[in-house]
Amino acid sequence: METKDDTNNNSPQLITSRITPRDASSLIRLLGRHGALTSMLVFLRRFCHDIHEINIASSDSSTSRSEEAEEAILYAYTAAIAACSKPLPSSLLSSKDPNQIGNSQYRSKAFLLQLLEEMENGFGTRILPNSYTLSAVLIGIDDGLNALNLLETFVERYGKDAITVQVYNVVLASFSGEKYNSNGWHHAISLLQRMKRHGPQPNEQSFSYVLQSCAGSGQLKVALSLLDEVRQSSSMEMTSKLYLPLLKVCAKAGHSDVLWSLINTMKDDCIQITTMQLNLYLQSLAKAGLHIKALGVLRGMIKQSDPMQLPDLISFNTVLSACANSNDYEAAQALFDQMKGEVFDNIRPDVVSFNTLISCAPPQVGLDLIYEMRLTRRNREGVVVPTGVTFVNSIKQCREYVKEEIDPDIRNDIFEIALSVLGLARNEKINLNTFVYSAAIWIAEAVGDSSVALQLLQELNRDTQESSSDDDRLRSAYGACYDGVISALSKDGLYREALALYHYEMQPLKLPSTRNTYKSIVHALDNANDEEVKKSQSKKAALLEGVLSRMTTSAKSVEVGGPLFEALIKLHGEEGSFKAAKMAFDSIIGPCDEPCLSAILRVCSLTTPTHWKEAVLLTHSSDVVWGARGPGMIPTRALSYAVIACAKSDQWKEALNLIDLYGIDLKYRRAAANLESRQRGLVSITAINSVIRACSRDLRPDVAVQILNDMQTKYNISPNETTYRLAIIACNHAEHRERRQRRNTSDASNPLEFQWWECSLSLLRRMREDEIRPSVQAYSSAVSSLEAAGQWQRAIGVLQSMREDGEIPNLYCLNAAIAACEKGGAWVEALELYESIRSQRKSTIRTNFITVNSLLIALEKAGQVELAESIYQEAMRDKIISPWVRRYDNDGTLRRMMDLHKFSAPMAKIAVRGYLESLLTRKKKVIRGDTIFIVGKGKGSEGKPVLLPTILELLREEIGVDARVDKNNVGRIRVSGASVHEFIESKRWKE
Repeated sequence: METKDDTNNNSPQLITSRITPRDASSLIRLLGRHGALTSMLVFLRRFCHDIHEINIASSDSSTSRSEEAEEAILYAYTAAIAACSKPLPSSLLSSKDPNQIGNSQYRSKAFLLQLLEEMENGFGTRILPNSYTLSAVLIGIDDGLNALNLLETFVERYGKDAITVQVYNVVLASFSGEKYNSNGWHHAISLLQRMKRHGPQPNEQSFSYVLQSCAGSGQLKVALSLLDEVRQSSSMEMTSKLYLPLLKVCAKAGHSDVLWSLINTMKDDCIQITTMQLNLYLQSLAKAGLHIKALGVLRGMIKQSDPMQLPDLISFNTVLSACANSNDYEAAQALFDQMKGEVFDNIRPDVVSFNTLISCAPPQVGLDLIYEMRLTRRNREGVVVPTGVTFVNSIKQCREYVKEEIDPDIRNDIFEIALSVLGLARNEKINLNTFVYSAAIWIAEAVGDSSVALQLLQELNRDTQESSSDDDRLRSAYGACYDGVISALSKDGLYREALALYHYEMQPLKLPSTRNTYKSIVHALDNANDEEVKKSQSKKAALLEGVLSRMTTSAKSVEVGGPLFEALIKLHGEEGSFKAAKMAFDSIIGPCDEPCLSAILRVCSLTTPTHWKEAVLLTHSSDVVWGARGPGMIPTRALSYAVIACAKSDQWKEALNLIDLYGIDLKYRRAAANLESRQRGLVSITAINSVIRACSRDLRPDVAVQILNDMQTKYNISPNETTYRLAIIACNHAEHRERRQRRNTSDASNPLEFQWWECSLSLLRRMREDEIRPSVQAYSSAVSSLEAAGQWQRAIGVLQSMREDGEIPNLYCLNAAIAACEKGGAWVEALELYESIRSQRKSTIRTNFITVNSLLIALEKAGQVELAESIYQEAMRDKIISPWVRRYDNDGTLRRMMDLHKFSAPMAKIAVRGYLESLLTRKKKVIRGDTIFIVGKGKGSEGKPVLLPTILELLREEIGVDARVDKNNVGRIRVSGASVHEFIESKRWKE
């Protein structure tokens, strides 16, 4: 715009005298591209102010001159708004220049509208924005809904006709961005429909943005339907631009079939298929892992006569990537060799080709490729310089091979290769980032070299500043480096160094801790090189409590801190501190997982007494567990511990209720695709056995046997030997209880009624049918039930079965059989069993008090008094029976007394009779003091006392001495010395 230079020496120099409006707009755009927004705005306002002043001061105030001034201001502000609305380049975003740091304030809705208002009303007359100006404002609004609301404001303010399709397209583009990948497509389609109904009519770009929004949101069917609608419309010419958004989304998602269908549709629409579309198809095949098919497509492109479809370097690199992604190194190497061998015109491996092959090559091959890339510097053409990606891929491959390799020598060789790659990277002056160091540190961890891992971490801290980066991805990789070093230290038991890294480096740097962090810390304590710490549960718990106190809120979730919580709960449980274990469990933020829930429920089951109420409450309140599957959402192991806790406290009803509530339905299990899930029981066999044991203690054999019968069908568990044994024990207890009840009530048993001894024999038979070998304890319990019922023939039969099965009956089993013979009056068989025990001199089984007692009862019932007395004397000589004790008498004197209160009546009678008869052969005739027999007060007898009346009757009626109950202790019988002397004199047959 030309101006008359009316300035004099006193007037300021106007900027418009040296620059035209067109150049001013170009300068504004240049300053904006370089991030000099503050300087750009200063220039903008000065320039537009000068234009406005010149226009006012000009004597020629024609309409055309005013329009030219307004147009210059409009163009300048439009360029400035466009510069402010565009995101700054990443190089400027990372700049430390304070002038650049403040640029972000300009890209805001408030500031852009301020510039618009300044342009419109800041120069006297109203300067209306054009579609470019409004589009520039909307470009600076990232939020699609805000952009849509602002569009409505523009329509109301400037009129519908002022809003062109270009402005609408900017809003549609905001809904196609990553921020609205989930639901932006709804708004995009709604706005498109509005344009169709009320204008402006959408153009090719409008449909392209909507298609991109739908496809990017995962609504591929909606996008395909919209594309088909456009194809059916006669007003829109089909071009590759409409297909491109769908092709890119399909390529990224690996929808190769859909993408190929779209290419065929493009052919139907007479659209030229180019290498670019075929490369997208190759990309989709690579993403889907179909590298064989990708190789076939590439061969087809090579044979193409159409030059528009011949493969380029991108085609080859994409197929190379497909082979690498599928871990088909041989195919990738073959294709790479063809590229390198100049088989294809103008196709030579570039740095992407090398990097791709290295990403799937063995470590030694990767190192050789790096050397080959370095040697290309000698060539005039085809120089391929290694980049950071080159070394990252090589070291990552070393790590993958180390993880899979078992041979320690080969692992060490791979480690040496990784160190060589790091050395080459330093020689190339490559800035090794955190990802490279992370891979190298984990290789050192895999080979167990904690010193090298620590050295690499120190180099990382010295050479990079990524620990202070705001990039979450970089900080996560930085934390992974610490995880690797802590894991390496834990393998060497260096728990102090591992904890020091966590407390004094990771925490101050605020690096994110991971599950590996806490898993390695726990392992470091379990593997501590300090034996005192390694064996001390309390010290390990204290150290873990210190770690827990510094954990962030996010780390206190089971997804991250689960290993620490599990270990801490177990340690407190092993110390018997349920309270401390519960506090650790309550520190978990969010839902718990299976290991932590199982750990706290195990503590509930281990403490004495068990915390069964807390176990039930924890199970009810943790019915949705992270990682659990199935309707109940309570893992099998956790449910088993809760059941065990209840069963140990004899709360078998609560235990069965928990199984019914949270056990996974068998229909669900049978429908499960996983064979292991189908075969796993509702709870563990140990839990079921504990419930049966609780039923046995509660004298509910009916429930115990019912559980055993239902195990396979209801609980999906096969019973084991312990299950049968516990059920037999329950039957044994029940049989003994019923026999005691019948003795107390004098009721005779009905042979037609169900007998628990029959059930115990039935269970023994079932064990053999199920090919489960009964233990000695199972046999003993069955014999004991037969003893209670007096079924001596069957008891002896069970003993015979034991010997046939190769089991040696224990003393408990033999005693029970002798007792059964005693109840059945089979004194001969009882005597044979007794003699068989005594004859086994090399055996560890010896007769005991119970053996002799049962046999003496059997002999006494059969009238075999002399034989009984002989057996008693043998037991005395073998020191099995020792009735004499020293107790305090009523006057405080320590005296020798005969203790009979543990004897059966027959044994007590033999003992008393034997003692008095032994006095007849004594040479000493004087008996000093009373003879005292301890018979007890009858508290252990069922019903009334047994020994007291029996011994009194023996002494008074049979022996004929003056026996009386001690007035001061009714559990003692006293016989005066004079009465004993009189008895001796009357019975002595020889002086």
